[in-house]
Amino acid sequence: MSFQPGSNYVRMGIEADVVLRLGMLLMGAGTSGYRVLRGMKRAARALGFDRLDANVGVTQITCTFHQGRSFRTVVAQQHSPAVDASRIEALEDLTHHRLHYGITAEELTAMLDEIESNVVKRWNGWILACAAAVACASFAVLNYFPAYAVGLVAISAFLGQFARWGLHRQHVHQLGCIVAAGTVASLFYFFSTEALDALGVADSADYSSGYVAAVLFLIPGFPLFSALIDLARFDFEAGMARLTYAVTVIIAATFTVTMVTWFTELTPRPGTPDPQPLWFAAAATASFCGIAGFAFLFNSSRRMVLVASCVGTVANMTRIFLAEFGGTAYMAAFIGGLIVGMLGAVAARRAHLPRITTTVPASVIMIPGTAMFRTVYHLNAGNMDQALSNLATACMVVLAIGSGLIVARLITDRDWALGHLIDFNHRHSPPLEGQAKES
Repeated sequence: MSFQPGSNYVRMGIEADVVLRLGMLLMGAGTSGYRVLRGMKRAARALGFDRLDANVGVTQITCTFHQGRSFRTVVAQQHSPAVDASRIEALEDLTHHRLHYGITAEELTAMLDEIESNVVKRWNGWILACAAAVACASFAVLNYFPAYAVGLVAISAFLGQFARWGLHRQHVHQLGCIVAAGTVASLFYFFSTEALDALGVADSADYSSGYVAAVLFLIPGFPLFSALIDLARFDFEAGMARLTYAVTVIIAATFTVTMVTWFTELTPRPGTPDPQPLWFAAAATASFCGIAGFAFLFNSSRRMVLVASCVGTVANMTRIFLAEFGGTAYMAAFIGGLIVGMLGAVAARRAHLPRITTTVPASVIMIPGTAMFRTVYHLNAGNMDQALSNLATACMVVLAIGSGLIVARLITDRDWALGHLIDFNHRHSPPLEGQAKES
């Protein structure tokens, strides 16, 4: 005897699908698994479900909806992880302020359609390429590269990001875009140094190491810190998936650039520290501009860019001062991450922004990207001592920054710290007309 689904069963499937769609949009925008799960549970509660169990990854969500004695399990998958701060803001606003008990699947679908239609990429390829140029040039300043190298870094990063943007528009696989961008940026930097050397303008050996700054726009800071935050909650499904994705991108970028150095003989020697008063002023400017550049790459709004840049500049300059005047690099990074988390929580609340769109871009400027590229370079050259030293430095600094963000989250986010879940027995009425009501 064949199974004939009733109207309630079919309706349950429609409602489950729209909640899953909301989760996929949140996950696809790059927010943490914790926020994806809470957003989905708010939507499920509003639609009348009694419980929602879900596993959130970086490309897939598996969830089971319960309603009385009935349940539905649905799975969805996507293949192109990305970061979109503006979409995170729109979806977080929806889940916090526009959901209420009794909302229909059709109403929620219309809201999601509106977000997908209206919240699009804010910045075109030229602006994103300029943002990458500014961000990488800022890293060059912070890594003590000479002034003429900073200009070459900016142009190389511009061309690399523009190549990545163009290939992405043609739907080339994400790793292919990364390989192409790294190759274009590092090769242009090499040929530029050789041309200036041939013209007698400068000795290429003096600034050949600047190429490691020209490819730092490829480091996936957003998923890297999101992964650490998820792992801190013991959400291993989301955390390990995001961490694996971030490490995969880092490996693709670093090995691509290392292969270029194999036949160009570019050498990633570190810059010579010279912390004069004028350099500290330049470092503050570079911190602000670098964070702004990365925020643009994350499709942030102008408001997000300004808030993240201010928060990150304070934190990064504190880190630099601590490191320059006797503090260990790891403790300085931890304090920097803690400041980002604390200031970011206040600033995001005052500016009515999702916390992650403020704290993560502000933290990216502190990532030791040059150490990551030097690790693979020295592995390729057989210098195991140097490779292990750079690898340890990169891992410890990233973990220290992440630890600072996590401690700040424990202090400032009561729900996160105490593990409060969405209460399905606590129903919310529709907000009054013209009035937002947070759930």
